Amino acid sequence: MASTGSLRVDTSVRGIIRLTLPISLAKLIPELNYLINAIFLGHLGTKELGLAGVTGVYYLVFSAIGYGLNNALLAIMSRRAGEENRDMIYSTLWHGLIVSTGLAVFFVSFTWLFIHPVLQWSGVQSDGAVMAGNFLCIRLIGLFFLYGLQMQNAFLISIQQTRFLVLIALIQSVVNVLLDYGLIFGHWGMPKLGFYGAAWASVISELTGLITVMIVIWRLKITTRFGIHASYGVSTQTLRLVLAKGFPLMSQLAISTGSWWIFYLLVSRQFSYEGQAVSQAMRNIFGLSGVFSWAFGSSANTILSNTIGQGRQEEIFTIIRKLCLISLTGMTVFVVILNLFPHLFLDVFGLGNDFVKAGTGPLRVVSAAMLILCIGVIWLNAVVATGKTHIVFWIEFWGIAAYLIYVWLVIEVWHKSLEVAWMSEWLYWVMMLAPSLLYMLYGSWRKDLSYDQA
Repeated sequence: MASTGSLRVDTSVRGIIRLTLPISLAKLIPELNYLINAIFLGHLGTKELGLAGVTGVYYLVFSAIGYGLNNALLAIMSRRAGEENRDMIYSTLWHGLIVSTGLAVFFVSFTWLFIHPVLQWSGVQSDGAVMAGNFLCIRLIGLFFLYGLQMQNAFLISIQQTRFLVLIALIQSVVNVLLDYGLIFGHWGMPKLGFYGAAWASVISELTGLITVMIVIWRLKITTRFGIHASYGVSTQTLRLVLAKGFPLMSQLAISTGSWWIFYLLVSRQFSYEGQAVSQAMRNIFGLSGVFSWAFGSSANTILSNTIGQGRQEEIFTIIRKLCLISLTGMTVFVVILNLFPHLFLDVFGLGNDFVKAGTGPLRVVSAAMLILCIGVIWLNAVVATGKTHIVFWIEFWGIAAYLIYVWLVIEVWHKSLEVAWMSEWLYWVMMLAPSLLYMLYGSWRKDLSYDQA
Protein backbone atom coordinates (compact mmCIF):
# COMPACT_ATOMS: atom_id res chain seq x y z
CA MET A 1 0.00 0.00 0.00
CA ALA A 2 1.29 3.47 -0.80
CA SER A 3 2.54 5.57 2.09
CA THR A 4 0.93 8.95 2.50
CA GLY A 5 3.24 10.13 5.29
CA SER A 6 4.42 13.72 5.16
CA LEU A 7 7.35 14.62 2.89
CA ARG A 8 8.09 17.77 4.87
CA VAL A 9 11.62 18.05 6.27
CA ASP A 10 12.76 18.11 9.88
CA THR A 11 14.64 21.43 10.34
CA SER A 12 16.09 20.67 13.79
CA VAL A 13 19.86 20.20 14.20
CA ARG A 14 19.25 16.47 14.51
CA GLY A 15 17.11 16.49 11.36
CA ILE A 16 19.74 18.44 9.43
CA ILE A 17 22.49 16.01 10.46
CA ARG A 18 20.29 13.00 9.69
CA LEU A 19 19.66 14.33 6.17
CA THR A 20 23.22 15.53 5.52
CA LEU A 21 25.29 12.67 6.92
CA PRO A 22 24.25 10.09 4.29
CA ILE A 23 24.79 12.68 1.54
CA SER A 24 28.27 13.36 2.95
CA LEU A 25 29.13 9.68 3.10
CA ALA A 26 27.77 9.15 -0.41
CA LYS A 27 30.00 11.97 -1.68
CA LEU A 28 32.99 10.90 0.44
CA ILE A 29 33.15 7.39 -0.98
CA PRO A 30 33.71 8.42 -4.64
CA GLU A 31 36.12 11.18 -3.56
CA LEU A 32 38.20 8.61 -1.71
CA ASN A 33 37.99 6.57 -4.88
CA TYR A 34 39.31 9.50 -6.93
CA LEU A 35 42.13 9.84 -4.42
CA ILE A 36 43.01 6.16 -4.73
CA ASN A 37 42.89 6.56 -8.52
CA ALA A 38 45.37 9.46 -8.25
CA ILE A 39 47.60 7.42 -5.93
CA PHE A 40 47.72 4.58 -8.47
CA LEU A 41 48.57 7.04 -11.27
CA GLY A 42 51.18 8.68 -9.03
CA HIS A 43 52.95 5.34 -8.82
CA LEU A 44 53.16 5.36 -12.62
CA GLY A 45 54.98 8.74 -12.45
CA THR A 46 54.61 12.51 -12.12
CA LYS A 47 53.66 12.80 -15.80
CA GLU A 48 50.62 10.54 -15.42
CA LEU A 49 49.57 12.23 -12.19
CA GLY A 50 50.03 15.66 -13.76
CA LEU A 51 47.95 14.74 -16.82
CA ALA A 52 45.26 13.42 -14.48
CA GLY A 53 44.80 17.04 -13.41
CA VAL A 54 44.03 18.21 -16.96
CA THR A 55 41.84 15.22 -17.83
CA GLY A 56 40.12 15.10 -14.45
CA VAL A 57 39.09 18.75 -14.48
CA TYR A 58 37.96 18.55 -18.13
CA TYR A 59 35.60 15.72 -17.18
CA LEU A 60 34.63 17.67 -14.08
CA VAL A 61 33.38 20.51 -16.32
CA PHE A 62 30.72 18.23 -17.83
CA SER A 63 30.07 16.50 -14.53
CA ALA A 64 29.42 19.93 -13.02
CA ILE A 65 26.91 20.75 -15.77
CA GLY A 66 25.02 17.63 -14.76
CA TYR A 67 25.32 18.69 -11.13
CA GLY A 68 23.82 22.07 -12.05
CA LEU A 69 20.82 20.35 -13.64
CA ASN A 70 20.71 18.06 -10.61
CA ASN A 71 20.53 21.08 -8.27
CA ALA A 72 17.69 22.57 -10.28
CA LEU A 73 15.76 19.29 -10.19
CA LEU A 74 16.47 18.97 -6.47
CA ALA A 75 15.08 22.45 -5.80
CA ILE A 76 11.94 21.78 -7.87
CA MET A 77 11.32 18.29 -6.48
CA SER A 78 11.94 19.43 -2.89
CA ARG A 79 9.51 22.31 -3.42
CA ARG A 80 6.93 19.82 -4.74
CA ALA A 81 7.56 17.61 -1.71
CA GLY A 82 6.95 20.57 0.62
CA GLU A 83 3.71 21.26 -1.25
CA GLU A 84 2.77 17.54 -1.04
CA ASN A 85 2.47 17.63 -4.86
CA ARG A 86 3.72 14.05 -5.18
CA ASP A 87 3.03 13.23 -8.83
CA MET A 88 5.01 16.25 -10.03
CA ILE A 89 8.12 14.96 -8.20
CA TYR A 90 8.59 12.04 -10.59
CA SER A 91 7.50 14.03 -13.62
CA THR A 92 10.29 16.49 -12.87
CA LEU A 93 12.80 13.62 -12.63
CA TRP A 94 11.67 12.16 -15.97
CA HIS A 95 12.05 15.46 -17.80
CA GLY A 96 15.47 15.94 -16.19
CA LEU A 97 16.56 12.55 -17.54
CA ILE A 98 15.43 13.55 -21.04
CA VAL A 99 17.44 16.79 -20.88
CA SER A 100 20.55 15.11 -19.41
CA THR A 101 20.62 12.40 -22.10
CA GLY A 102 20.58 15.04 -24.82
CA LEU A 103 23.42 16.88 -23.09
CA ALA A 104 25.50 13.71 -22.86
CA VAL A 105 25.13 13.03 -26.59
CA PHE A 106 26.31 16.56 -27.40
CA PHE A 107 29.27 16.61 -25.00
CA VAL A 108 30.58 13.18 -25.98
CA SER A 109 30.36 14.06 -29.68
CA PHE A 110 32.15 17.37 -29.11
CA THR A 111 34.98 15.64 -27.22
CA TRP A 112 35.51 12.94 -29.82
CA LEU A 113 35.69 15.53 -32.60
CA PHE A 114 37.69 18.35 -31.02
CA ILE A 115 39.60 17.37 -27.86
CA HIS A 116 42.96 16.61 -29.52
CA PRO A 117 43.26 19.93 -31.42
CA VAL A 118 41.97 21.85 -28.36
CA LEU A 119 44.68 20.37 -26.13
CA GLN A 120 47.42 21.03 -28.68
CA TRP A 121 46.20 24.59 -29.26
CA SER A 122 46.12 25.27 -25.52
CA GLY A 123 49.83 24.55 -25.15
CA VAL A 124 49.85 21.12 -23.51
CA GLN A 125 53.07 19.30 -24.44
CA SER A 126 52.50 17.25 -27.60
CA ASP A 127 52.99 13.78 -26.10
CA GLY A 128 50.86 14.74 -23.10
CA ALA A 129 48.13 16.14 -25.39
CA VAL A 130 47.87 12.82 -27.23
CA MET A 131 47.68 10.83 -23.98
CA ALA A 132 45.15 13.19 -22.41
CA GLY A 133 43.00 13.32 -25.55
CA ASN A 134 42.86 9.54 -25.92
CA PHE A 135 42.02 9.23 -22.22
CA LEU A 136 39.13 11.70 -22.49
CA CYS A 137 37.64 10.02 -25.55
CA ILE A 138 37.16 6.98 -23.33
CA ARG A 139 36.27 8.83 -20.14
CA LEU A 140 33.43 10.95 -21.59
CA ILE A 141 31.38 7.82 -22.33
CA GLY A 142 30.67 7.75 -18.61
CA LEU A 143 28.56 10.91 -18.86
CA PHE A 144 25.56 8.89 -20.05
CA PHE A 145 25.65 6.87 -16.83
CA LEU A 146 26.74 9.67 -14.51
CA TYR A 147 23.88 11.99 -15.48
CA GLY A 148 21.28 9.27 -14.96
CA LEU A 149 22.79 8.51 -11.56
CA GLN A 150 22.88 12.20 -10.54
CA MET A 151 19.24 12.84 -11.44
CA GLN A 152 17.94 9.78 -9.61
CA ASN A 153 20.06 10.59 -6.55
CA ALA A 154 18.38 14.03 -6.50
CA PHE A 155 15.02 12.26 -6.51
CA LEU A 156 16.00 10.21 -3.44
CA ILE A 157 17.29 13.31 -1.63
CA SER A 158 14.12 15.28 -2.38
CA ILE A 159 12.00 12.64 -0.62
CA GLN A 160 14.59 12.33 2.17
CA GLN A 161 15.68 8.76 1.35
CA THR A 162 19.36 9.67 1.59
CA ARG A 163 20.42 6.46 3.34
CA PHE A 164 20.34 4.63 0.00
CA LEU A 165 22.96 7.00 -1.44
CA VAL A 166 25.65 5.42 0.74
CA LEU A 167 24.94 1.92 -0.58
CA ILE A 168 24.92 3.15 -4.19
CA ALA A 169 28.19 5.07 -3.79
CA LEU A 170 29.85 2.18 -1.93
CA ILE A 171 29.06 -0.37 -4.64
CA GLN A 172 30.17 2.02 -7.38
CA SER A 173 33.44 2.85 -5.65
CA VAL A 174 34.39 -0.72 -4.81
CA VAL A 175 34.00 -1.58 -8.48
CA ASN A 176 36.09 1.45 -9.46
CA VAL A 177 38.96 0.72 -7.07
CA LEU A 178 39.14 -2.95 -8.04
CA LEU A 179 39.09 -2.14 -11.75
CA ASP A 180 41.61 0.69 -11.28
CA TYR A 181 44.07 -1.69 -9.68
CA GLY A 182 43.43 -4.44 -12.18
CA LEU A 183 43.40 -2.38 -15.39
CA ILE A 184 46.17 0.12 -14.55
CA PHE A 185 48.70 -2.50 -13.41
CA GLY A 186 47.40 -5.61 -15.19
CA HIS A 187 46.48 -7.69 -12.15
CA TRP A 188 43.92 -10.51 -11.75
CA GLY A 189 44.17 -11.48 -15.41
CA MET A 190 43.07 -8.05 -16.65
CA PRO A 191 44.91 -6.28 -19.49
CA LYS A 192 47.61 -3.82 -18.36
CA LEU A 193 46.28 -0.54 -19.76
CA GLY A 194 48.29 1.89 -17.60
CA PHE A 195 47.00 5.47 -17.76
CA TYR A 196 43.99 4.47 -19.90
CA GLY A 197 42.97 1.76 -17.44
CA ALA A 198 41.79 4.48 -15.06
CA ALA A 199 39.40 5.80 -17.73
CA TRP A 200 37.80 2.42 -18.40
CA ALA A 201 37.52 1.69 -14.68
CA SER A 202 35.66 4.96 -14.09
CA VAL A 203 33.23 4.41 -16.98
CA ILE A 204 32.34 0.89 -15.84
CA SER A 205 31.90 2.03 -12.23
CA GLU A 206 29.50 4.81 -13.31
CA LEU A 207 27.46 2.24 -15.24
CA THR A 208 27.42 0.13 -12.07
CA GLY A 209 26.19 3.12 -10.05
CA LEU A 210 23.37 3.79 -12.51
CA ILE A 211 22.23 0.16 -12.47
CA THR A 212 22.34 0.16 -8.65
CA VAL A 213 20.19 3.28 -8.20
CA MET A 214 17.63 1.95 -10.69
CA ILE A 215 17.45 -1.32 -8.76
CA VAL A 216 17.02 0.58 -5.47
CA ILE A 217 14.17 2.74 -6.80
CA TRP A 218 12.32 -0.02 -8.62
CA ARG A 219 12.94 -3.16 -6.59
CA LEU A 220 12.23 -1.40 -3.28
CA LYS A 221 9.16 0.27 -4.83
CA ILE A 222 10.17 3.73 -3.59
CA THR A 223 7.54 5.51 -5.71
CA THR A 224 4.74 3.22 -4.56
CA ARG A 225 5.71 3.52 -0.89
CA PHE A 226 5.48 7.31 -1.04
CA GLY A 227 2.35 7.52 -3.15
CA ILE A 228 4.25 8.94 -6.15
CA HIS A 229 2.83 8.15 -9.58
CA ALA A 230 5.56 7.42 -12.14
CA SER A 231 4.45 8.93 -15.44
CA TYR A 232 6.48 9.04 -18.66
CA GLY A 233 4.61 11.56 -20.75
CA VAL A 234 6.37 14.66 -22.02
CA SER A 235 4.97 17.99 -20.86
CA THR A 236 6.18 21.11 -22.64
CA GLN A 237 5.47 23.14 -19.51
CA THR A 238 7.49 20.85 -17.23
CA LEU A 239 10.33 20.68 -19.75
CA ARG A 240 10.34 24.47 -19.94
CA LEU A 241 10.43 24.73 -16.14
CA VAL A 242 13.37 22.29 -15.88
CA LEU A 243 15.30 24.17 -18.56
CA ALA A 244 14.43 27.60 -17.13
CA LYS A 245 15.62 26.65 -13.63
CA GLY A 246 18.44 24.39 -14.81
CA PHE A 247 20.10 26.47 -17.53
CA PRO A 248 21.47 29.22 -15.23
CA LEU A 249 22.88 26.61 -12.81
CA MET A 250 24.34 24.49 -15.60
CA SER A 251 25.90 27.58 -17.17
CA GLN A 252 27.16 28.77 -13.79
CA LEU A 253 28.88 25.48 -12.96
CA ALA A 254 30.19 25.04 -16.52
CA ILE A 255 31.81 28.47 -16.34
CA SER A 256 33.09 27.81 -12.83
CA THR A 257 34.64 24.41 -13.56
CA GLY A 258 35.77 25.50 -17.02
CA SER A 259 37.77 28.28 -15.39
CA TRP A 260 39.40 25.65 -13.18
CA TRP A 261 40.38 23.74 -16.34
CA ILE A 262 41.97 26.93 -17.67
CA PHE A 263 43.87 27.13 -14.38
CA TYR A 264 45.24 23.61 -14.95
CA LEU A 265 46.12 24.40 -18.56
CA LEU A 266 48.07 27.45 -17.39
CA VAL A 267 49.82 25.32 -14.76
CA SER A 268 50.71 22.76 -17.45
CA ARG A 269 52.24 25.58 -19.54
CA GLN A 270 54.27 27.23 -16.81
CA PHE A 271 55.15 24.53 -14.27
CA SER A 272 57.04 21.24 -14.42
CA TYR A 273 55.32 17.86 -14.21
CA GLU A 274 56.04 17.97 -10.46
CA GLY A 275 54.13 21.26 -10.16
CA GLN A 276 51.30 19.78 -12.19
CA ALA A 277 51.29 16.70 -9.95
CA VAL A 278 51.12 18.91 -6.85
CA SER A 279 48.12 20.72 -8.33
CA GLN A 280 46.40 17.40 -8.97
CA ALA A 281 47.01 16.50 -5.33
CA MET A 282 45.43 19.82 -4.33
CA ARG A 283 42.40 18.96 -6.45
CA ASN A 284 42.06 15.74 -4.48
CA ILE A 285 42.28 17.49 -1.12
CA PHE A 286 39.82 20.14 -2.28
CA GLY A 287 37.51 17.36 -3.41
CA LEU A 288 37.70 15.70 0.01
CA SER A 289 36.85 18.94 1.76
CA GLY A 290 34.10 19.60 -0.76
CA VAL A 291 32.44 16.31 0.16
CA PHE A 292 31.08 17.77 3.38
CA SER A 293 30.66 21.32 2.13
CA TRP A 294 28.66 20.35 -0.96
CA ALA A 295 26.65 17.90 1.12
CA PHE A 296 25.57 20.81 3.31
CA GLY A 297 24.89 22.76 0.13
CA SER A 298 22.57 19.97 -1.07
CA SER A 299 20.91 19.91 2.34
CA ALA A 300 20.46 23.69 2.25
CA ASN A 301 18.85 23.40 -1.19
CA THR A 302 16.54 20.57 -0.08
CA ILE A 303 15.58 21.89 3.35
CA LEU A 304 15.06 25.50 2.31
CA SER A 305 13.13 24.58 -0.86
CA ASN A 306 10.93 22.26 1.16
CA THR A 307 10.42 24.93 3.86
CA ILE A 308 9.45 27.54 1.26
CA GLY A 309 7.02 25.04 -0.25
CA GLN A 310 5.37 24.86 3.18
CA GLY A 311 5.10 28.66 3.34
CA ARG A 312 7.48 28.93 6.32
CA GLN A 313 9.83 31.56 4.89
CA GLU A 314 10.34 33.19 8.29
CA GLU A 315 12.43 30.17 9.39
CA ILE A 316 14.98 30.39 6.55
CA PHE A 317 17.71 32.36 8.31
CA THR A 318 17.51 30.23 11.45
CA ILE A 319 18.01 27.12 9.30
CA ILE A 320 20.94 28.70 7.44
CA ARG A 321 22.65 29.61 10.73
CA LYS A 322 22.32 26.00 11.91
CA LEU A 323 23.76 24.68 8.64
CA CYS A 324 26.71 27.11 8.73
CA LEU A 325 27.54 26.34 12.36
CA ILE A 326 27.59 22.58 11.84
CA SER A 327 29.54 22.83 8.57
CA LEU A 328 32.15 25.29 9.88
CA THR A 329 32.75 23.27 13.04
CA GLY A 330 33.43 20.08 11.10
CA MET A 331 35.60 21.82 8.51
CA THR A 332 37.71 23.55 11.19
CA VAL A 333 38.59 20.19 12.74
CA PHE A 334 39.56 18.81 9.32
CA VAL A 335 41.70 21.85 8.44
CA VAL A 336 43.54 21.78 11.77
CA ILE A 337 44.46 18.11 11.32
CA LEU A 338 45.52 18.73 7.72
CA ASN A 339 47.84 21.58 8.70
CA LEU A 340 49.37 19.75 11.64
CA PHE A 341 50.15 16.65 9.57
CA PRO A 342 50.38 17.63 5.86
CA HIS A 343 52.84 14.83 5.11
CA LEU A 344 50.21 12.20 5.97
CA PHE A 345 48.24 13.23 2.92
CA LEU A 346 51.09 14.03 0.51
CA ASP A 347 53.08 10.86 1.27
CA VAL A 348 50.33 8.64 -0.12
CA PHE A 349 51.20 9.57 -3.71
CA GLY A 350 54.54 7.79 -3.35
CA LEU A 351 56.58 10.53 -5.07
CA GLY A 352 59.17 11.18 -2.35
CA ASN A 353 60.20 13.94 0.03
CA ASP A 354 60.71 16.57 -2.67
CA PHE A 355 57.07 16.20 -3.68
CA VAL A 356 55.95 16.51 -0.04
CA LYS A 357 58.00 19.71 0.39
CA ALA A 358 56.66 21.17 -2.86
CA GLY A 359 53.08 20.37 -1.87
CA THR A 360 53.04 21.61 1.74
CA GLY A 361 52.76 25.33 0.91
CA PRO A 362 49.90 24.95 -1.60
CA LEU A 363 48.15 22.58 0.79
CA ARG A 364 48.10 25.23 3.53
CA VAL A 365 46.68 27.77 1.06
CA VAL A 366 43.98 25.36 -0.10
CA SER A 367 43.03 24.42 3.46
CA ALA A 368 42.32 28.09 4.25
CA ALA A 369 40.06 28.28 1.19
CA MET A 370 38.08 25.33 2.56
CA LEU A 371 36.85 27.42 5.49
CA ILE A 372 35.40 30.01 3.12
CA LEU A 373 33.99 27.29 0.86
CA CYS A 374 32.06 25.52 3.63
CA ILE A 375 30.07 28.69 4.39
CA GLY A 376 29.89 30.09 0.86
CA VAL A 377 28.31 26.97 -0.63
CA ILE A 378 25.45 27.08 1.90
CA TRP A 379 24.58 30.72 1.17
CA LEU A 380 24.87 30.10 -2.59
CA ASN A 381 22.47 27.15 -2.35
CA ALA A 382 20.12 29.27 -0.27
CA VAL A 383 19.77 31.53 -3.31
CA VAL A 384 19.17 28.41 -5.46
CA ALA A 385 16.41 27.32 -3.08
CA THR A 386 14.52 30.58 -3.65
CA GLY A 387 14.27 29.67 -7.34
CA LYS A 388 16.26 32.75 -8.39
CA THR A 389 18.81 30.76 -10.37
CA HIS A 390 19.53 33.72 -12.68
CA ILE A 391 20.94 35.55 -9.65
CA VAL A 392 23.22 32.57 -8.98
CA PHE A 393 24.44 32.79 -12.58
CA TRP A 394 25.46 36.44 -12.22
CA ILE A 395 27.14 35.83 -8.88
CA GLU A 396 29.16 33.09 -10.57
CA PHE A 397 29.85 35.21 -13.65
CA TRP A 398 31.52 38.03 -11.76
CA GLY A 399 33.33 35.64 -9.44
CA ILE A 400 34.79 33.76 -12.39
CA ALA A 401 35.76 36.97 -14.15
CA ALA A 402 37.79 38.00 -11.11
CA TYR A 403 39.24 34.48 -10.80
CA LEU A 404 40.37 34.27 -14.43
CA ILE A 405 41.98 37.71 -14.36
CA TYR A 406 43.85 36.71 -11.21
CA VAL A 407 45.16 33.36 -12.46
CA TRP A 408 46.17 34.80 -15.84
CA LEU A 409 48.19 37.58 -14.25
CA VAL A 410 49.72 35.43 -11.51
CA ILE A 411 50.63 32.37 -13.62
CA GLU A 412 51.02 33.55 -17.20
CA VAL A 413 52.22 37.15 -16.79
CA TRP A 414 53.97 37.44 -13.44
CA HIS A 415 55.10 33.77 -13.09
CA LYS A 416 54.40 33.60 -9.38
CA SER A 417 54.72 30.49 -7.21
CA LEU A 418 52.15 27.69 -7.03
CA GLU A 419 51.10 28.90 -3.57
CA VAL A 420 50.18 32.32 -4.94
CA ALA A 421 48.36 30.68 -7.86
CA TRP A 422 46.19 28.61 -5.49
CA MET A 423 45.24 31.76 -3.54
CA SER A 424 42.80 32.23 -6.41
CA GLU A 425 40.47 29.95 -4.44
CA TRP A 426 40.33 32.53 -1.65
CA LEU A 427 39.23 35.18 -4.12
CA TYR A 428 36.68 32.92 -5.81
CA TRP A 429 34.91 31.76 -2.66
CA VAL A 430 34.77 35.24 -1.16
CA MET A 431 33.12 36.32 -4.42
CA MET A 432 30.57 33.48 -4.00
CA LEU A 433 29.89 34.12 -0.32
CA ALA A 434 29.56 37.89 -0.14
CA PRO A 435 26.96 38.50 -2.92
CA SER A 436 24.91 35.44 -1.88
CA LEU A 437 24.80 36.64 1.72
CA LEU A 438 23.87 40.19 0.70
CA TYR A 439 21.16 38.98 -1.68
CA MET A 440 19.54 36.78 0.95
CA LEU A 441 19.64 39.61 3.50
CA TYR A 442 18.58 42.51 1.30
CA GLY A 443 17.46 41.13 -2.09
CA SER A 444 13.98 40.88 -3.57
CA TRP A 445 13.69 37.07 -3.42
CA ARG A 446 10.67 37.23 -1.06
CA LYS A 447 8.47 38.93 -3.67
CA ASP A 448 7.81 35.90 -5.87
CA LEU A 449 8.54 32.42 -4.54
CA SER A 450 6.13 30.52 -6.79
CA TYR A 451 6.97 27.92 -9.40
CA ASP A 452 4.64 27.70 -12.37
CA GLN A 453 2.56 24.57 -11.97
CA ALA A 454 3.67 22.12 -14.63
